[in-house]
This record gives sequence, structure tokens and C-alpha cells, in this order.
Amino acid sequence: MFRFWITLTGLLGALGVAVAAWSAHGLPAFVPPEQLPLALERARSASLHHMLHTLALFGVALWYRQQPSLWLNLAGTLFTLGILGFAGGLYLIRIIAGIHHGAIIQIVPFGGFCLIFGWLALVVAAWRRP
Repeated sequence: MFRFWITLTGLLGALGVAVAAWSAHGLPAFVPPEQLPLALERARSASLHHMLHTLALFGVALWYRQQPSLWLNLAGTLFTLGILGFAGGLYLIRIIAGIHHGAIIQIVPFGGFCLIFGWLALVVAAWRRP
């Protein structure tokens, strides 16, 4: 699992940098001028959470290498789902597609839920260590 988490960290990190660069330079071509300030703010928030939680996933990988744990796997899974749901939802659904209503946008708060519970899984992992 260590290689899996490290590989996923590298892929998500590369994706995070690419999307941040695109949102800084290419986003104005996709968003009407009157919506650009809000789109840029959402992109910044998505990029921040994407990269912070990619670093958290890196920590999970390093910790897992030293002491494998089901709780660490759960934390890594939740961080991954959170990045995809929260950041990915903001990038794709809210900014690119411009969808602001309906059931599909619930992926964003679900992603936030996963990020929160990923951190809580780390707490449990710390207390469950032998």
C-alpha cells in the first residue's frame, strides 16, 4: 500500500499544480467576465485544499510505511475522495460546467465531509498504535 499511496500522492500533486496553472492562465477564456472574480476565488480555494490534502496524503504514505494500519488506509481513502469531491467538484462542476443548483453539486460538500473525516481517521490511527 505504501507504493500505492506514494504514487497517488505524486499523481494528485502533479494534477494540482497543472490545474492551478490552468486556473491562473486559462480560466478567463472559459468564464464570462462578470463571473470571473467568483470563479477565481473558487479555483484558489479548490487548489489550496487540493494541495494541502495531497501533502496530508504524503504523510499518510510515510506513516503507513513505518506502521501499516487500517485507519491510515481509511484516512488515505478519505483524503483522496475528499480531493476528488471537494476540489474536483469545484473545478469541474461549479467553475467549468457552471452548474450551481441540483443534486450534482452535493459532491462538493461530500468531498469536504471526506476531508474532515480523513483528519479524524488520523486521530484514531494515532491512538490505536501499539
